[in-house]
Amino acid sequence: MSFFSKIFGTKGKEDKPGAEAQVGAFVPALSMHLRGELEPALAAYLAIAEEYPDDMLAPFFAAAIKAGKGNTAEAAETLRFLSGRAAAKGEAPSHAITLELVAQVRHQPTAVSIPAVAEIIVSLGDQLKKEGLLQESAVCFEIGAGLAPDNANVLHKLGDTLHDLRIYDYAESVLVEALNCAPNHWGALYSYAVLLQDLGRNEEAITFYAKAVNFNPDHVNCQNNYGAALLRTNRLAEALDHCTLAAKLDPRSPLIKINLGNIYFLMLQYQTARTCFAEAIALNSNLAPAYYGLASVEQALKSDPGQIKELYAKAISLNTSFPEAHHALGILLAADNDPEALAHFSLAAHLNGNLQNLHRDFGHACAQFGRREEALTHWKIAQQQNPDDVTVSDALARMGEENPV
Repeated sequence: MSFFSKIFGTKGKEDKPGAEAQVGAFVPALSMHLRGELEPALAAYLAIAEEYPDDMLAPFFAAAIKAGKGNTAEAAETLRFLSGRAAAKGEAPSHAITLELVAQVRHQPTAVSIPAVAEIIVSLGDQLKKEGLLQESAVCFEIGAGLAPDNANVLHKLGDTLHDLRIYDYAESVLVEALNCAPNHWGALYSYAVLLQDLGRNEEAITFYAKAVNFNPDHVNCQNNYGAALLRTNRLAEALDHCTLAAKLDPRSPLIKINLGNIYFLMLQYQTARTCFAEAIALNSNLAPAYYGLASVEQALKSDPGQIKELYAKAISLNTSFPEAHHALGILLAADNDPEALAHFSLAAHLNGNLQNLHRDFGHACAQFGRREEALTHWKIAQQQNPDDVTVSDALARMGEENPV
């Protein structure tokens, strides 16, 4: 399924004929474009677009020339206009442009290099992506992939951009195809590893990170992400090796400091973890995980409870959608008999109902504040999630004793 089919919920019509009225005009303009004769090519494209308002190709390739001159905003606007026009007809723009382009070239005696045309289109995608225009760049990469389906570089660009757009299934299929074409393509290996990690498939991600770092051991993010994936699978010693190497490659990366802090925390090396989180905050004071990590360390070291609550609250202020921080702060507030704890437990459950021990602790807090029915509900969920939790079984038993049928 094409990218814009997913965006607009439409499907391109098969075997759509090209705009026959301008046959004979477009390919000569494209030939000039390929030869680097940009001004005459642009003039020709604009003339075609003016004479044939329904044409898709001329404005598209005119946009490529304009972007090459630095006018990416106008190029992006053209792509959005073409996308809207195609969507109104129930077509996927990338599919429609590809079919029309192939039809035009097929009906012309002048030889046109399809790989060279794909290169122009992919270059447009690169320029748009550099400006943060992900949807517009994705359609270019998809057209490029349609013209050069065995080109691993183009497939990687498409898959990586789809990942950025969180279109995960499609991204995975494209990146897998890129690796089928070129099993040792570094960019595809790394992008696929990151995608798998984002999907929580850490063991699979580790396999691809291992291959990627073998080809490029000095890539900071690859080493750091590899370490993070190992951390998530509790392979702490290996995680430490890779994150330490990443820190040597980039000593001023706060994200690496956070990963190192998490590793040392799980290794029970609290003082070292504290230093890592504090250094991360010194490098960037707007990273919620750094404050959460430091709060966790201070809690393990039995530091001042007020300071710990402030750190968790700071993490939440920087990222309100941080379920672990809401859970942790809820526990501390409940210990102080503060009913605000319930709001934090509720937010944590809304954000991630599968968070370990959340429903158990939420149930205890509800019981503490006299909300017995809610406590029963959360304890039942907790028991389903972890039947071996004795504290939940005991709580449910007590509830049954206090409220016999």
